[in-house]
Amino acid sequence: MPNEEQIAYWSGHEGQQWSTEGERYDRMLHAFGEDVLEALAPGTGEQILDVGCGNGALTLAAAERVGPEGTVMGIDIASPMLARARGRAQHGEVGNVSFTEADAQVHPFPSGTFDGVMSRFRIMFFDDPVAAFANLRAALRPGGQMAFACWQDLLLNDWLMVPASAALEHIPMPDLTEAAGSGPFSMTEPEGVRDLLTRAGFVDIEINAAVEPMWLGRDTPDTVAFLRQTEMAQTLMAEADRAAVDRAWHAVSEVVTTHETKGGVVLNGAAWIVTARRT
Repeated sequence: MPNEEQIAYWSGHEGQQWSTEGERYDRMLHAFGEDVLEALAPGTGEQILDVGCGNGALTLAAAERVGPEGTVMGIDIASPMLARARGRAQHGEVGNVSFTEADAQVHPFPSGTFDGVMSRFRIMFFDDPVAAFANLRAALRPGGQMAFACWQDLLLNDWLMVPASAALEHIPMPDLTEAAGSGPFSMTEPEGVRDLLTRAGFVDIEINAAVEPMWLGRDTPDTVAFLRQTEMAQTLMAEADRAAVDRAWHAVSEVVTTHETKGGVVLNGAAWIVTARRT
């Protein structure tokens, strides 16, 4: 089954962690979501598809843009986050959204239905990206637009590299060879993204850099407590002994403190905002 590992991954601990920390992640990624909406520019009455909708923040924001005459469908494989998204829509009495638990790579969308397809950092995980994007293209009406955010190179993303670099002063670099392929940093090269979308049948491809501030927590203790629960931290610390781990977290706390502001801990993120069109 396509994306079987990803389905298990996002429906398990990681999906639950993203659901539990939903408000934090939404605040972290809010500016990039606004960049995607600005690039897509959904209009009143349009039908929009949100790929990898997660906890539903971008879905609900788009629903406000299209108004009651339009609709927004969120699709995701992560059942914990979809439950949160549905709850948020019900609580806010948002009637023009729907959420579907399915794999966007193979889901049989009605052909030529959507005016726009969008995604905020959830389109980098497909087993077969060309097939996935071709399926999304087929779901668009002729002339329909796609807009999404994907990460630039890891080294340009301070929100990850600043704490990780501090930790790596005290623990060994883990083996990241298995992280190659699909994953959060699988679409960092603009020419690779352009080639992928071209092979999937898209035209008028534009790729623009976006650097945005990302709020990680209220203060240093809150941020470090959050970082301890992330997959990045678990991967970094997996092979280290207890003393080294303690030193690493002390170093992380020290460097995070230097980025603490009156509004909380803020570090920059770097992404590509990509747009493309179906002919």
